[in-house]
Amino acid sequence: RIITQRFVLSSQEWEPWATLYRTDTPPIQARPKKLGLPAVPDSWEPVEGRREWPKGYELWKHIRQEMGDHGVLGMGSGMSTCILNNEDDVYAYYDNPKPFFAEADRRLATAEARIKTIAGLEIQPDFLLCGASGTLIWQTPDMVRELVLPMLKSVTKMAAELGIPTHVHSCGPEKELVEMAALETDLTIIDPLEAPPMGNCSLRELKTKYGDRIVLKGNLHTTDVMLFGSVDDVIAASKQAIDDAAEGGGFILSTGDQCGRDTPDENLLAMVETARTYGVY
Repeated sequence: RIITQRFVLSSQEWEPWATLYRTDTPPIQARPKKLGLPAVPDSWEPVEGRREWPKGYELWKHIRQEMGDHGVLGMGSGMSTCILNNEDDVYAYYDNPKPFFAEADRRLATAEARIKTIAGLEIQPDFLLCGASGTLIWQTPDMVRELVLPMLKSVTKMAAELGIPTHVHSCGPEKELVEMAALETDLTIIDPLEAPPMGNCSLRELKTKYGDRIVLKGNLHTTDVMLFGSVDDVIAASKQAIDDAAEGGGFILSTGDQCGRDTPDENLLAMVETARTYGVY
């Protein structure tokens, strides 16, 4: 295995996360302690010969140029739909919610300033990312309404005035978030609309209720269909999703969250081909 940890020259400090690379699994990030290491390495070898890439907006423009017309390229809006992220946050919120409201206000100010900056860019993004995984894992719908919804309202309104679509990705339970976003914000697209047991979404139900207000994106099952299913399973699930949500437009066929590393190429190609043929309307 190889472990890397970044050293910040400006502050002369080691970052609190390390990256573990193994031959049999994708790289993971973890606290050094979990990897059996001290927070500050006892010994290390500098990584030599790295190619220096542009940073920030210059890197984004480079990616845009390389991608060309082969895809769409988003940009972070500066907001997140997760203020509470773990069990400790939940206990702390109920003991004293004020710091979490202060953090929500800080993120809102950051996002509004960022969108003003984006408005002045020479090349505009195709969409703005406005979400985070697991919005309703550690936060109840009431928490989201109090902490997150004001942010989402402001950011999506500003983006809409600039003509830039906005996108929320939030795996796990999402039905209540779809309702808030569709009825109370200017959000353009929401995904991955995971089906049970990983989520609580029914494409047909969401299309019936909110399909004229928001673009729905999803929701082929990550493991049962995409990872372990056959090509025929993928085609059948793709057709079902299209039947459930495509009528009248405003639907993007996609996976329910992510595709694992070992997802067969033929399954991915089957999804794309089904969208091209069966999904024409």
